[in-house]
Amino acid sequence: MKDVEVPEVGTILKRLRERNRVTVRDVADATGLSASFIRALERGETDISLGRAARLAKFFDYDLGSFLGFSAQSSRPTFMGPETRKKVNRGRGIDYEAIHLPGIDLDFIALTLAPRSKFKNELAHEGIDVVYVIDGEVVVVVNGIDYPMSAGECCVFAAGYSHSLRNDSAKQARAISLTTGRM
Repeated sequence: MKDVEVPEVGTILKRLRERNRVTVRDVADATGLSASFIRALERGETDISLGRAARLAKFFDYDLGSFLGFSAQSSRPTFMGPETRKKVNRGRGIDYEAIHLPGIDLDFIALTLAPRSKFKNELAHEGIDVVYVIDGEVVVVVNGIDYPMSAGECCVFAAGYSHSLRNDSAKQARAISLTTGRM
């Protein structure tokens, strides 16, 4: 039987602590764990129960799976080939390709919008949407309100409201989107 790869919780903890500029004492006070336990964990001298790991995850605003790096149910990369991609007809001039990421409730979407193109229908679904404009200009329409965006801009919104995208410009636009929930 192959050994199961286990994340190094102490290394994760120390990295998050340093990134967030919090002390061992800050973490100890907020989680109810002792400072000496946290230091020993960071040095790799002790192990941790799931309950204690969950308290650390909550302190850093993570769920336990994300904190431990197991959200994708694998400690190794999963490569998404062309067979996993789903083309969706969103209208003339719209190239919309969705990839459902395994093990997590997340879709990755690559969009190309031809000049003066728009979604043929508005969407509404559970979860949230994140839109990042790679190049060109895109108008994100949420609940009937236009939100013009340019390359490098990012927005997030509740996907339960009706929404769509369009390109009012004379140039092609490209964007990526992350969507929680299933469309």
